[in-house]
Amino acid sequence: MLEPALRDPTTLQNHLETSNSFYQNLLGYKPEQTQLEQIPENEWNKFVIQRGLNLGSSGIYLPRNQTAFIQEGNLLSLFHEYFGHGLYCEQSLQGRKLVDLERRLLKEEKEFFNENKFIKEDLDNFRKENETFKYLINFKENNLGIYEGFAIFTEYFLSKNFSLENLFEEKYGKLNENSGKYVNGIISFNNGLGDLATFYAFELNKVQDQKRLLRLAQDIFGKKLERTRLILHFGSGKPFSDIDLFVVSSDIPSTYDPWLDVRAYKHQDMTEGIKVLNPMITDPIIVGRLVFGDEDYLGELKRKILVQPITEEAIRFNLKEYETEKRRSKDSSLGEYLQNKNLHSAKIFLTNALALKNGDKILTSKRLVNYAKKRFSHSEKFIELKGGIE
Repeated sequence: MLEPALRDPTTLQNHLETSNSFYQNLLGYKPEQTQLEQIPENEWNKFVIQRGLNLGSSGIYLPRNQTAFIQEGNLLSLFHEYFGHGLYCEQSLQGRKLVDLERRLLKEEKEFFNENKFIKEDLDNFRKENETFKYLINFKENNLGIYEGFAIFTEYFLSKNFSLENLFEEKYGKLNENSGKYVNGIISFNNGLGDLATFYAFELNKVQDQKRLLRLAQDIFGKKLERTRLILHFGSGKPFSDIDLFVVSSDIPSTYDPWLDVRAYKHQDMTEGIKVLNPMITDPIIVGRLVFGDEDYLGELKRKILVQPITEEAIRFNLKEYETEKRRSKDSSLGEYLQNKNLHSAKIFLTNALALKNGDKILTSKRLVNYAKKRFSHSEKFIELKGGIE
C-alpha cells in the first residue's frame, strides 16, 4: 500500500511534470500522444472487474487508444503504464507497430459489426477467424519480454530518481528466480552503462546530437576518456539506426551491438591505416562530427589523408581486407547483424581497391558506393577481378 502522502493527487502531478522535464532533457522527448486516466480508489475494483484484470493490478495500458489507466495517485503505476508502456509505444518501432496493429483490428471490428449491437461472445467469435487478431496475439507474445521489461525498468529508473526505491523493492523483492534474474539483469546493465545506454538497448529512438553522444561516451567509457584522443560520430544518425562512434584510444576496444558500433583504433593504427587509405579510417575522419577530443589532432589526421598518395601497398591492403570481410560475412556463427555489416565492409574495400587502381582517391563510404554504381555496376573487369559486389 502506498503511504497517504504518496497517494495525494498533487504528489502524482508533481512527479508527472518533473518526469516529463527529466525525459525531455535526457532523451530529447517525452510522452506526447499518451493519455492518462486516473480511476478513483473507491471505483478501482469495479474498473478491474469490467476490464477482466487481475484483482491485484493497479493499472493498465491500452495501445489502441494510447491511454494509461491507473489507480488514482499510484506512483508506480504512473511510472509503469504512462512512462513505461506509453513511451515505448511512442518511441520504439515495435511499440508503434503494436499501436498500428491494435488500431487496424479496431477498424476491422467496427466495419464488421457496423454499429450493430453485439456481446463479448460475438466479439470473441469474430476474433477467432480474424487474421489481424491472430497476428497481433503472436506479435504480443514474441515481444512481451521487452515490452514489460522496459516498463519495469522505467519503474526502477523513476523510483531511483525520486528516492522511492523502497516502493520498487517492495513490489519486486519477492519475484520468482527467473523473473528476479531478469529484473536484476536490467538494473545491473543500467548501473554499469548508464541511463542512455539502457534506453537505447531497449530499442528506443536515439537523438544523436553532441550533448547526448558525449553523455553516452562518459557513461560507457568512464575514466578511459581521460586517455582518449578522439571520439567522432559518423553514420546516418537516424533515430532508429545504431550509433556509430569512431574512437582513437589505447584503452577502448571496438564493439558491435545492434544499437552501438564502436570503431576503435590506437594512434599507431591510425598512421598505418592512413598510409593504405583504409576506408574504415578515412571515412569517419573526413565526415565525422567531433564528440570528444582534440580538434587540432582531428585536423592533423585530415591533412595526412588528403596528401597521402595512392600506392600499390594500399591497393593490395584493400583487396586483402575485401577477402577477409567477405569470408566473415558468410560466417553464420556471427549472426545476421554482423554478417550484414561485414558484407557491407567487403563491398567498400573492393570498391576502394578498384578505385585506387584506376587512380581515383575516394575518401568516404557514401562516395565509394556512388562510385561503384557509376563505374563498375556493369563492368566485366570488376566482376572478374574479385567476384563483383554481391
